Amino acid sequence: MQTNTQTEIIRFDRHEIYTDEMMDLNMKLVRDRDLKEYTNILYGLFDGYLYPRLLESTNPKIQKLINLINQKIK
Repeated sequence: MQTNTQTEIIRFDRHEIYTDEMMDLNMKLVRDRDLKEYTNILYGLFDGYLYPRLLESTNPKIQKLINLINQKIK
């Protein structure tokens, strides 16, 4: 895991930590019309970028995925 201190983007190896459940959940979130404002940064997770805006989200669906990711990278 790498942290870019200027922007606080957390880098991680998605291939190493993502489970099938996490992949499915990420795709559901990308397709969720209520989460359009997060679409691009949700796609960023597939490249191993965890943006601060996702960490700050109070949306329970997003927080579920973030919690799963955090369990794996800490």
